[in-house]
Amino acid sequence: MKRLLYILAICAIALSGCAKKSSRIDELKEKYDKFVALTFDDGPSTLTPRILDILEKYDATATFFVIGGQVDATTEPTIRRAVELGCEIGSHSFAHPYMSKLSKQEQLEQSEQTIAAIEQYAPTPKYFRPPYMDADEVTHSVVPQIFIGGYCPSDWDANVGVEERIKGLLGNVEDGLIFILHDFKDNNGTAEALEVVIPALQKQGYGLVSVGELFEIKKLLTSIQPSVTSSITAKSFIKIESGLNPE
Repeated sequence: MKRLLYILAICAIALSGCAKKSSRIDELKEKYDKFVALTFDDGPSTLTPRILDILEKYDATATFFVIGGQVDATTEPTIRRAVELGCEIGSHSFAHPYMSKLSKQEQLEQSEQTIAAIEQYAPTPKYFRPPYMDADEVTHSVVPQIFIGGYCPSDWDANVGVEERIKGLLGNVEDGLIFILHDFKDNNGTAEALEVVIPALQKQGYGLVSVGELFEIKKLLTSIQPSVTSSITAKSFIKIESGLNPE
């Protein structure tokens, strides 16, 4: 009897979680008729909490593609807060190398070490973005996540000012787009741009969501599991052309 009650309790908790997620999606669809996903590469860093403050302020979410080597006890609070706010944590490799220049074993280590680091503080990552958008067939064979690309307004370049970043985002937005941004240390121009871009897009009817939320809303990749094969992963490498490859 105790075992039965325990199982029922677990089921209730699971169903509650699903209902909460579905409720969030339903609320978004009632409020907005267009959606874009915000993603951030190269964190977590001292800038990430500021990004989270902005997201929380505007009730937006995002997917953070983190560098595994930067995921530790010092950044644990930031990662846990991101998850609590409904954001996702994805993989961006362990040391930010050009993946295609590594051996198969080295690529595997980049993937596995990052997954292990993330799992200390967040759910197992479902998505991967290769540094510099550099990947080969070996990368697709050893990385178990779905590969995610997107449009980048070159916000990694210190020579690209805040106004240019704003124009790059607002001028290229379209329903279903994935934006690639960067939350590495001192990239304050991106935070400043977001303070303008997020409310402007929301006024235009855009909901700012994570990759997973975007896929759920658009009913994409619903049949693909995190442990996809290399052939399926390759087909799922969503990349929208931008002038320069993001870092």
